[in-house]
Amino acid sequence: MHWKTYKNLTPAQKRDEVYYIIGLDVGNDSTGIAFFNVATGESEAIDLSGGYGKPSIPTVMQYIEETREWVFGEYAILNRGLGTELTLSDLVQRLGDFDYIDIAGKPMAVANVLALFLKEILGSVRNINPKAEIVGIVSAVPAYFGDAARQELTRAFAAAGYEKELIALVSDRECVFAHHYARHAPREEYVLLLDYGAREVRGGLYHVLPEGDTLAVESVSSLFDDTIGTVGVVSDVQDLFASFLPAESTVKTPQTVEQITAFVHQNKDMIFQKNIRTKPVQLYFNFTYPPFRKTLTHTDAANLSRPYALQFERFMRDVMQKNLYGEPIRPADISAVLCVGGGFEMLWTRESVTEIFAKTQTHFHKNAKLVTAEGAALVAAQRLDMLDAPNIVLEDRHQLDFDIGLTDSGNFLPLIERNAFWWQKHTDKLILINAAISDLSTLQLQLATRTRVGDIHPLMDVELPGLPKRPKGTTRLGIGLDFTSNAEAIMTVRDVGFGELFQSCDFCEEYEVELA
Repeated sequence: MHWKTYKNLTPAQKRDEVYYIIGLDVGNDSTGIAFFNVATGESEAIDLSGGYGKPSIPTVMQYIEETREWVFGEYAILNRGLGTELTLSDLVQRLGDFDYIDIAGKPMAVANVLALFLKEILGSVRNINPKAEIVGIVSAVPAYFGDAARQELTRAFAAAGYEKELIALVSDRECVFAHHYARHAPREEYVLLLDYGAREVRGGLYHVLPEGDTLAVESVSSLFDDTIGTVGVVSDVQDLFASFLPAESTVKTPQTVEQITAFVHQNKDMIFQKNIRTKPVQLYFNFTYPPFRKTLTHTDAANLSRPYALQFERFMRDVMQKNLYGEPIRPADISAVLCVGGGFEMLWTRESVTEIFAKTQTHFHKNAKLVTAEGAALVAAQRLDMLDAPNIVLEDRHQLDFDIGLTDSGNFLPLIERNAFWWQKHTDKLILINAAISDLSTLQLQLATRTRVGDIHPLMDVELPGLPKRPKGTTRLGIGLDFTSNAEAIMTVRDVGFGELFQSCDFCEEYEVELA
């Protein structure tokens, strides 16, 4: 059933127990799914773990060529190192590049591979009700997702057979706010959102202002740190476990390396739980020859987490200090600290938060990975007129809502793409000038913006006198943009030479750019 058809049903018809409204959070590391319970008016997680005790599952797939079988989630990780299987991960991170993966000698689009995963995940709804019919889906996406990545994810849903049911791809931040304000009365306040994921930690400070049936959410500060994600913690645990292996073991074989990966996945959570503080953990390395036992103490776990804890605390303070107001916001000024993401399954992350904020301010959840999925289910229910909730309007002046680039006769060469954060360090782009430069030449470039729909608007004309004399097609420039705010930037143009034939010179000019 198309979601618009369901939306037009009568309220009584909508409450048929076979209809399911779904929220998805397809993350690069793990995936969660939730549904909107029409009887209670709340969202509930769906357990995908297959009895492993966690509702979310790794976004990992495995293709076993001998049997032409696909394996998903936990099984794909625990089955590693047992044969010639092909294990696939980081699929979401690859969206937007229109990339392909070699599967048994045949190229397969990443979007189509992810479609198999989505089909498996959404099929789990029938574990609740064999007659279940999905009538609406909202999938959360990261705030940094570009148009190309959104296009490929939409294509993945279509390939999975859920094109009609997909209502929208919604920012993960909006989903988290929907989850929070379904349980707390909206009021004017400052809210700190901490999303501790696999690849990075994202932090945002928001000013929330109710305005009638709308909840205006202004981004006051927005930072991320890609050095302290959980993938780094896991890598350190893996290195630690590998260091335990005796020199005469089979550690050098690819199978053992893969089995260490699976062993880390099974035991890493235990290391960061409370019981290790009073009782050491016994690890049994039965997959090596000779097998052996190793004791891991609280001190060992603390040594692993201490560098991350220090960086995380510094990160939280930076989020409060580096804001649009120019003056630090104090912890006491913040009403709620929303802690989501798999990183908050580790005890030390929660303790780091409570070192700065009072327990009455913090909001921890039993399944921190599922908060976004549950929020997505609430957004889906609202859009299907099954939930009366305020519309969340998120204003983020930290992200650019247009491309910035050079234009010439209708052509557009992007320098900075839309959805990029202005405070990021942006890599210089190299351009080749298809014109000869003489002693008297003054090269002219036009800087412009391009909207979501493709409209190009000139920003400024840049004149470059004094470039070295060179034949057509041999002048290469490096162009960079360094933002001082969301409305101002410094454009740097420098000569980078053309191979050994034409060495770079000291030409370098700076220009002030007004974006507003």
